[in-house]
Amino acid sequence: MELSKIDQALYQHTGGIVLGFHGCDETVGKKILNSQTEHLKASTNDYDWLGEGIYFWLNDPVRAYEWAIETEKRGKIKRPYVIGAVIELGNCLNLSERSAIRALRRSYTELRLSFEFRGEKINEKVVNSADDAGGFKLFRRLDCLVINNLIESAKADGQVFDTVYGYFQEGKDAYPGAGIREKSHIQICVRNTDCIKGYFLPRAISADMDSVVGAL
Repeated sequence: MELSKIDQALYQHTGGIVLGFHGCDETVGKKILNSQTEHLKASTNDYDWLGEGIYFWLNDPVRAYEWAIETEKRGKIKRPYVIGAVIELGNCLNLSERSAIRALRRSYTELRLSFEFRGEKINEKVVNSADDAGGFKLFRRLDCLVINNLIESAKADGQVFDTVYGYFQEGKDAYPGAGIREKSHIQICVRNTDCIKGYFLPRAISADMDSVVGAL
């Protein structure tokens, strides 16, 4: 079939259920599990990797716990904790797919022209920054702006994205000469909370996860 005849929108609605894991402070996690709070708070930082929404690590409670420990060291979490969520991806902006990458490029072009109209250059005003030990950009202001703009533009055209899916090669090489990074992972960003069917306490987290993370 010719590429121009393929309706990619038919394949963006993913009916499958996935498990996501969220690192947080223990007080936050227990409020969710005890139904004292309905949902986790959406992140709205201008440097978020996948734009605005609630973030989960796909199938990886250990990585979520590791992130919580890293956040504790920065003074933003008092007691690291992890909760799981049952997530229906729904209409998903999957950034591992070619159609999504093309949409990102169109969004970037739209923003670039908007900046130029104001006499500015987008890549000077908004940049990804803060390299980690492997050269991975930890603050994603440009990507965040482009993704949020894409989603808002799609909404204006009648298409609403429930979730965003992204694969990241983060950190140092997993071993000398590797093409895989030690913190490689998939993140799910949930924009529509109706896609979160429930929260749960991961069974493995009841063990001493400090020793598990320390062994990584």
